[in-house]
Amino acid sequence: MHAITAGPSEAGARPTFAKRAFYVLKAWLQAPMDVATLCPSSPYLTRKLANRDCVKNARCVIELGPGAGGTTQALLEYMRPDAKLLAVEKSTVFSEPLHAIHDPRLEVAMDDACALAEIAAKHEFGLVDAVVSGIPFSSMPPAVAKTIAQSIHQVLRPGGVFVAYQIRDHVNEFARPLFGPAETEAIPMNFPPLTLYTWTKVCVAQQDAADRRGQNEIVHDQCA
Repeated sequence: MHAITAGPSEAGARPTFAKRAFYVLKAWLQAPMDVATLCPSSPYLTRKLANRDCVKNARCVIELGPGAGGTTQALLEYMRPDAKLLAVEKSTVFSEPLHAIHDPRLEVAMDDACALAEIAAKHEFGLVDAVVSGIPFSSMPPAVAKTIAQSIHQVLRPGGVFVAYQIRDHVNEFARPLFGPAETEAIPMNFPPLTLYTWTKVCVAQQDAADRRGQNEIVHDQCA
């Protein structure tokens, strides 16, 4: 399948890096534990997040923690013209720059990712093809992180992809029990440097087969 992209001209207004940095600093001053970094995502990072098949071929994508909208605009540039993007942001500081992105494919929800399933249902998204997340799993209480990871798994269709860009490895602790091992990629060209984690949600039949293989391996080990 070949991806159909909308192109930069259809992705709405693009705030300057300095303007996005201003909003990030303002949000950090209000709630430092909710903001992953004081520096907006680099263009290198946003392209890495958006220029992938799970985004380019998707019909429905959810972005968690879009911040000032740099990653949001990159996703829109690579997404299909008939796709939909739901950006879920907790900090009201980012409401203005997110709503300034004029693209009919974009819906903005100023809400908490803990209620992701309810938010997706409210916006009539159903099961989605991809979830892209920049929310800092390392700075939230474990119970909250576990709830968000479970919600992400719930809203993804079988075969859907979860992509998280993180400074620390905490997201793996909560996503691995649901999705299995992650594919990882270091992103040094960002400040601060971080890691991309990618998981694919397996279908029920695949999971059952994997479980049966695991049980057979256990029995074999016991009989050896």
